[in-house]
Amino acid sequence: MRGARPVWLIRVLGGAGLAAAAAWPVDVHAQAVRELRMCATQTESLAEQRIAACTKVLQSGRLRGEPVGVAYALRGLAYLDRGDLPHAIGDLNNAIQLAPNFAPAYQNRGNAWYARGNYGQALADYDATIKLDPNSPSPYVNRATVRRDLGYSEGALEDYDKAISLGADRATPYSGRGELYLRQRDYARAISDLDRAVKLDPDVGNYMLRAKAREGAGDLDQALADYQEAARLDPKNVPALNAQAGIWRKKGDVNKAIAAYDRAIAVDESSASTYRLRAEAYAAKGDRKSALADVGRALKLSWSVNLMKVRATLRLEDGDLDGVVNDANAMLKADQTNASALALRGIALARKKDYSRAIPDLDQAIKNDGTNALAFAERARIYLARNDSDRALPDLSRAIELGVPGAALYRARATIYKDKGDAANALADFDQAIKRDPAPADPYFERAKLHQANGETDLALADLDAGLSRAPANFTGLLARAQLKQSKGDTTGTLADYDAALALQPKNAQAYYLRGLAREQAKERDKAIADYKTALARDRNLDDARTALARLIEERKPKPRVAEQSKSKAGPGTAPKEKDAATPAPAAVVEDKTAEKPRKDINETKTAARNVPAEIDEKPARLHERRTVDHRERERAGQARLKREFEAAERRERLEKRRLAERRAAERHRTSEPEPAVRYYRAGAPEPRRRGARFSDIWTD
Repeated sequence: MRGARPVWLIRVLGGAGLAAAAAWPVDVHAQAVRELRMCATQTESLAEQRIAACTKVLQSGRLRGEPVGVAYALRGLAYLDRGDLPHAIGDLNNAIQLAPNFAPAYQNRGNAWYARGNYGQALADYDATIKLDPNSPSPYVNRATVRRDLGYSEGALEDYDKAISLGADRATPYSGRGELYLRQRDYARAISDLDRAVKLDPDVGNYMLRAKAREGAGDLDQALADYQEAARLDPKNVPALNAQAGIWRKKGDVNKAIAAYDRAIAVDESSASTYRLRAEAYAAKGDRKSALADVGRALKLSWSVNLMKVRATLRLEDGDLDGVVNDANAMLKADQTNASALALRGIALARKKDYSRAIPDLDQAIKNDGTNALAFAERARIYLARNDSDRALPDLSRAIELGVPGAALYRARATIYKDKGDAANALADFDQAIKRDPAPADPYFERAKLHQANGETDLALADLDAGLSRAPANFTGLLARAQLKQSKGDTTGTLADYDAALALQPKNAQAYYLRGLAREQAKERDKAIADYKTALARDRNLDDARTALARLIEERKPKPRVAEQSKSKAGPGTAPKEKDAATPAPAAVVEDKTAEKPRKDINETKTAARNVPAEIDEKPARLHERRTVDHRERERAGQARLKREFEAAERRERLEKRRLAERRAAERHRTSEPEPAVRYYRAGAPEPRRRGARFSDIWTD
């Protein structure tokens, strides 16, 4: 933002100063020339020498009129370079009074006003400079800078464009316009201008600006390269080293980030901001002890509310709730309305289950700062703990909208949507929860329920597979997957899942009953009967298993022939043959006096076994009301009844076999078929016989 040019200044001074010095002795003349040249230079590092030289020139008394004003302007610029704004403004005021047409004096005074924050007077001086020297690009650049900082972006762009049109081979207008585009997040234009600036002047500042633009555009590798080049040009550039660390953190390499912060601290051990940044890196790595140590160092160097917030946050993550409350109280002493402090204290109190004090803090934090995501999130958790889902839901939504990281809020909101019957929103939230944290198994199981309710069996199975891969000992998940596999006809997979579930809970009656259904579907009736029996042995009131068992036993009974079947074999009009005296009585008239009839409530009133339950986590069948009889008596009575049923079924089966054999024998006798050779043992006989025995001798019980 400089306005004076050495050649021009020397030319101005030359007309008076050098001409006057020519009349001096040779040694004096040489000294005067050296002082004039030193006064006219603009090297910032020589500010003290320039001030001394200009002072000697002014005190010599050899200058008159406008050259005196120029000398004041030169000394004012030297004061400005030294950071001595009052002396700079004083000399520049004298310069403008003595040389009112000397444009650099206005421009440099404008720079001094800008450094003091007096933007109005700075703009007035830049306007005067442009009026006196409209073809110089530097005052346009300076005015553009002020306009940019005041938010007048359109005017700033106009000035940068004008400066570029007047001096396209200079880097300053390109870097200035590039920085403006960077502030506007127009990264493509910013990079284009800063590429030009770096090419014209590859200094640290231009590399840093281009690195920021590239970082904003997401080009982390190129941004890192620019930050590294800036650090190479200036090895003690702490912002460049810290910026490199920031890139490594974005790339997920926390160790390299910490190494970069280490280099920055080695350069400047008094940089509180670097300790704070390294503390955040340690926290991201999970090393809270080192993080807290760095925050402590930073607080010793520079106490601030922001550093206290960082330490309170670390203490919260570390479970030091009393420490959080102390830090929050310290923050509130400095700023009673600090929303972050109120939120942190409210969160700590909530974690201590002190909801009566936590809620007012969180309410006030939200009132003071409607964008405090942590306050919304914690208040939602309190409402959930109180089973107040209606109040929790809007707080969860607001916290998610504000960008609270992690999956917990999505899982919580998904559960509320699911309970309210809003399957679409519940599925969307479970999707987001799994995307953000795919490790927990529960979201997969919950999403599987929703997919199954929508009839999306394949998606439900995929979620169950994912959930069980993370939690293979989840009993409910195994039962759910077994039932879905059974519905798809995957008998092998179904039985494998039931086997795994029963290995986890070998006394679970419902699981045996469900496996019995699967075995029955697979035509393994004997194994199904065994499972039904085991289910009843573990829960005598499981009526579904009792019904299924009775049904299978009934299905195994032989079907008696009806009279019409015999008549149809003889043909229409055929007279029935006279019974042979040796032929046993027809089966229809044989009655088994010992067989008990099945219970009426089993054969007539019980329904068939249920199909596979539709809900994944369906509970076992509701138990009947307890009977008033003693438990042991009920157990013995049930076992006796079951035994009678089995014995009656076996007797009926033997009787039916006997009847069938006798009918076949009678048929052979009527048709004079030769009796087949039957190898048999008479009851009590040591040797086998082939003929001469009655049929009943063979099949004696």
